[in-house]
Amino acid sequence: MKDAISYIRVSSEEQADSGLGLEAQRQRIAAYCTMKGLNLAEEFEDPGISAGKPLASRPAGSRLLAAAKKSKAVVVVAKLDRLFRSVADAANVIDEFDKKGIQLVAIAESFDMTSPYGRAMAQMASVFAELERAMIRERTRSAMSVKRKRGERISGHAPFGWDFGPKGRLVENAREQKVIARMRQMRAEGMSFRGIGVRLDQEGIRPKRGKRWIHTTVKSILARNVA
Repeated sequence: MKDAISYIRVSSEEQADSGLGLEAQRQRIAAYCTMKGLNLAEEFEDPGISAGKPLASRPAGSRLLAAAKKSKAVVVVAKLDRLFRSVADAANVIDEFDKKGIQLVAIAESFDMTSPYGRAMAQMASVFAELERAMIRERTRSAMSVKRKRGERISGHAPFGWDFGPKGRLVENAREQKVIARMRQMRAEGMSFRGIGVRLDQEGIRPKRGKRWIHTTVKSILARNVA
């Protein structure tokens, strides 16, 4: 009986989706291995990890790659986008698998890497997986933009210049709004984002979180448009 190793992953946003959850993926992979007569020797799990991270930089993903290279076991995933963040990422890993004789099976896409056709299908499927993630990101950004314009709560932390009021709506923080106005003035006078942060630190003005101002924080505050 040939050995198989599995990989399952969900991002933080997908945790509540039963169709994408860890247990759903686990059950689907176990059923597939039973049907194909594969011995599921090892499981690798990355909960709360975004597909934006390359496979090799994920905690369980890096261990999966090491195990696959060492054992030559069949790598089984419930869906291709559990593994890859982009077409380039998919192409690189698939090419590496192919050179080392590692077989990859993606159940949802109904193909494996035992043939040139399967490898071509894997790369094509990764294109659509990347498109799907891009569309999800765009829908999320649009929804967040609407919430922000309505002054609705969109995270666990109120942005600098604002506090959470009744029903989680944003209300202006007068003191912090004055700091933002001063930041805009310094920026208009030609001061860099880093320079503004240094000046605020010197004057004992602290950010909402953290002990010191970071230039990227200054930049994002000045670029933010909260209605």
